[in-house]
Amino acid sequence: MSSVPSRRIPKLMLLGAAGFWLPDTLLHAVPRNGIVNWHDVRILTTVMPLTFLGTFLATRWLQKGATPKRIGLPMLAGVWLLGGLFMMIGASFLGGGFVMSDGAYWIGLLALLSLLPMYTFVMATYDGSQFALMLVTTVAFLVWLIQLRRMPLSSRNKSPSPRKFAA
Repeated sequence: MSSVPSRRIPKLMLLGAAGFWLPDTLLHAVPRNGIVNWHDVRILTTVMPLTFLGTFLATRWLQKGATPKRIGLPMLAGVWLLGGLFMMIGASFLGGGFVMSDGAYWIGLLALLSLLPMYTFVMATYDGSQFALMLVTTVAFLVWLIQLRRMPLSSRNKSPSPRKFAA
């Protein structure tokens, strides 16, 4: 059982965020009236988790030997931590986000706030992607619980043994 090196964690976070938020960003890039309706919410709720799953499976296949939890947790963290930035990019196509005329102060403040997971949840509510975000998070948590139950109790409580150094 190998682990993912820590230098790959930011890449996995970016992959997870892109795999999940790209359909939402592209939906806002399509020229139309700019209003997200119930039809769009249903599309996002279906497509976004599927693209995240496809990204996860492709990443797992490319990183042979890495356990799913070593890949899935950074990818899910990327969804929550980078989601606000992707939603701001999507809002930019509609005249908001990074192209707001309110000045650089508000853009910088929104960019910083978008890194907070709670703000990602709030933005997803207005964006129409809240159901997809909650679905992916709930399924990931349930998969983690199932894997935890399958793991023997002896290996769950096992902490890494301290290394002995030669004197």
